[in-house]
Amino acid sequence: MVKESYLRLTAKETDILSLKRKLNLAKGILEKGGRTSVVRAVCQVSKDTAIQLYKEIYGQAPTSGMLPYDSDWIIKTPENCLHGSIYCNVLQTISKNNDNCSEREKIVEKENSILLTKGEIFLSSYMLYEQIINKARNKELTINRAWHISQQIAMSYISGRNCTRCNCFHMSISHYPDIYKLCPVCDSVCDAIGRQKWKGPNLNENKKNDATDIFSKYKFHSNK
Repeated sequence: MVKESYLRLTAKETDILSLKRKLNLAKGILEKGGRTSVVRAVCQVSKDTAIQLYKEIYGQAPTSGMLPYDSDWIIKTPENCLHGSIYCNVLQTISKNNDNCSEREKIVEKENSILLTKGEIFLSSYMLYEQIINKARNKELTINRAWHISQQIAMSYISGRNCTRCNCFHMSISHYPDIYKLCPVCDSVCDAIGRQKWKGPNLNENKKNDATDIFSKYKFHSNK
């Protein structure tokens, strides 16, 4: 028996042509562990709609409170950087292919567009990221974190670069000094229990002078 839906839609959400697409996208994000606040931002639906859809999928109210957020998460560990870089690479590739399709459709004046929306690109990128890393491995990047990273890319807070040694494409924080833009492949080591750690910029030994020069560029407020 088909379960009856009790979604209450706002006036802006009654466009039948796009409603099904939005709800399918929202359902996909929620099933991947997305929070309702992410669904609202990505799918442009109301708070009540997102909460009701969550209840219909899980049979309970969603988690309340703010999303955990760390602007520097992507460089905290080599694993974070590697997983974030894989996702970003997939996101940029799908976005580029979608843009190319858009240009071709303009040329042939195709009526029935099959182009992906930004939200669909986001979900497709995350799903492909999951396939790449394989379910057998630990999934470092949640879909909520992936959404934050997507926002950081849009704001140019983080950007990609290729390692000059292994040619690995990896993400780094744009305004940080080059000494902190480390490659997750070449600049990581394993500790005694197998955790990956940064080799680090060696600020305490070989590059004390470099560290002084770096921090001299920043002004710190002192308590008087």
